[in-house]
Amino acid sequence: MTFLPARLHASTRREEPLTTDVVTGEVRVPIALYDVDERRGDVDLVLSRAEGQQLLKQLAEACGFVHLKPGLEAVR
Repeated sequence: MTFLPARLHASTRREEPLTTDVVTGEVRVPIALYDVDERRGDVDLVLSRAEGQQLLKQLAEACGFVHLKPGLEAVR
């Protein structure tokens, strides 16, 4: 197993939108990997529908939103 240096970080690839599969609910988020400010590679974060919903909920809560309304709209 290879361990990556702690200074690596990731960011969405702004030029590429995320994609979804309406049948399976799979969500693919294009991610760029950086070593400090040098782009080192690209990878897709692949989530199931349930994983995507859980991640959205956790991100909304971390950003200060109180809860998600039906339809996953974040509300403060």
